[in-house]
Amino acid sequence: MTTGEPASTINPSKSNNILLDKYSRTFLLLLSGVNLVLGVIFYIYPPFVISYWPWPVKELAVRFLGAIFLAIAFGCWSAVHAEQWQRAKILELVGGTFFGITGIVSLVRGITVSSDTSTWAWTGYFLIAAAGCLLLLQRHGWHRRQAETPTSTMPRGARLFFGIQTGAVGIFGIMMLLVPGLAQQEFWPWKVYVSTLQTFAALFLATCLATGWATQQKDPERIKVLLPLDAVFPSLALVAVAISWSVIAVESPSPLVTGVWVGLYSFVAAGSTILYFVLTRRSR
Repeated sequence: MTTGEPASTINPSKSNNILLDKYSRTFLLLLSGVNLVLGVIFYIYPPFVISYWPWPVKELAVRFLGAIFLAIAFGCWSAVHAEQWQRAKILELVGGTFFGITGIVSLVRGITVSSDTSTWAWTGYFLIAAAGCLLLLQRHGWHRRQAETPTSTMPRGARLFFGIQTGAVGIFGIMMLLVPGLAQQEFWPWKVYVSTLQTFAALFLATCLATGWATQQKDPERIKVLLPLDAVFPSLALVAVAISWSVIAVESPSPLVTGVWVGLYSFVAAGSTILYFVLTRRSR
């Protein structure tokens, strides 16, 4: 007889090298597929979506939502590809935060303004997606049992890049969520409905958590998983702005607001893309 602890009594969530099980992978692949379809439709055919969204939106806002869905689709794919839970977990936190806040925004609108079928359908989707992401966090746990052993050194400037991004999206995200009227007036480059701005705030705050986490990491492979999502959204958002530049030219509070906004998104898109390719080249 062996005196060692039976394998069945070991809590796998305490292991640094736990792999995503088939249920987790299935959920993430399903969520990725749903968001990929939504993202393509929203981004390419915004007029088709407008009547089905639970509050008033313009084509530019619909493309922004499509960019968010596509970024989440790539994020889920990146989490599955990472295989190890300790590398994938941050994306479940991002998904849970974004879908959770957006679900609450939609729920409040459904209770206070409009309770039509589309509102409750979208609310249900957001809350189910949030619950699934948070259940994965509960299932596998967050904390590592042992200190990680970095596979290589962190690229120079990576922590500064994530730190700047954390501060910017954190401040803007809080304002957009809690005082959307002020945020609209001061720094958002076109006019949007309050609930739309709060949905964008959900992504900003989810990104703030992720990039804040990234500043504390020592293993580059852990932040590499985050980079596809971090690069896709601002890149697609900039393309959407270019397509609807006439809207920005008319509705932006000032050229300074437009310039700062475009500069910030360009900084994040370029920085994330460059960092991803640097880390990919290292791992070959």
